[in-house]
Amino acid sequence: MSVKKMVSRSVAIALGVVCIILLAGIGGVMAYYTMQINNKDSTYNNFVSTHRHTDSDYNGLNSTFYDYMGNYTHSNSDYANLLNQVNSLEAPNVIKVNLKSDDNRPFLGTFYLHVYGEVCNVGTNTAYNCKLHVVAIQSGGVVAINTDIVLGNIGGQSWISVDASPTYSGSPLTSWIITPQWTAS
Repeated sequence: MSVKKMVSRSVAIALGVVCIILLAGIGGVMAYYTMQINNKDSTYNNFVSTHRHTDSDYNGLNSTFYDYMGNYTHSNSDYANLLNQVNSLEAPNVIKVNLKSDDNRPFLGTFYLHVYGEVCNVGTNTAYNCKLHVVAIQSGGVVAINTDIVLGNIGGQSWISVDASPTYSGSPLTSWIITPQWTAS
């Protein structure tokens, strides 16, 4: 029974020391954050006191505003022109960005045009039903590829990666044209 009391007393002392350490830590954290809050309050109050405006400041700004409005009026056609510019910037516009293409003619296997890279919608509105229309020509003006690479919808001001390989047969390609296509709704 004497051993049990020693273990219990040791555990009690250890727990007491841990409690004292935890209380000291909590006290230190509270002191630190109280100091931080006081510093923030002081900075805020200093900012407010140095950035106050008088009635004459506001009256001066009012006067400047009305002078500007009196001297710089615009016609309805000016506003319509600006609105057209804004609308054209918002409209979807899909462009090829770092889009590459290579004619691949493996020794064994199907010939293909490898189209890869990125396509970007530089407008702010979504471009719907996006695709790349691919037309590839062989010697003699023969059309070897006439297909679409379907991309889906591209959100405003975003891009997607492309990695497609339309196949063909016959002689090597002499030229090809890749054209982005989309609808606005």
